[in-house]
Amino acid sequence: MGAGKTVLVTVAVIAGLLLLALSWGASYAVDYLDESIADECEDEQGTLVELIGADGGECQGARNLQDQVASIGQMLGYLGAACLLVSAALVAIRNRQ
Repeated sequence: MGAGKTVLVTVAVIAGLLLLALSWGASYAVDYLDESIADECEDEQGTLVELIGADGGECQGARNLQDQVASIGQMLGYLGAACLLVSAALVAIRNRQ
C-alpha cells in the first residue's frame, strides 16, 4: 500500500471515530432535551402555560430542536460507520494484493 492509501485510511478512521463521537454527543443532547421538555412542558402547569401561549413558544421550539438534533445525530452515526467501513475495505483490498 502506498503512502497515499495509508494517509487515506488514517484520515477515514479518524473521521469515522470523530463522527461517531459527535453522534453520541447528539444522542446525549437529545436525552437532555427530552428530560427538560418533560420537566417544564409536560406537567399540568407547563401544558396550561403552553396552551395559553405564555411560554413564548419555548416548548415547541425545544421539541423542534430535539427532532433536528436527533436527525443530525443519526446522520452523523451513519457517516461515521461508512467512513470506518471504507477504511476497513481499503485495508482488506491492500491485504488481498
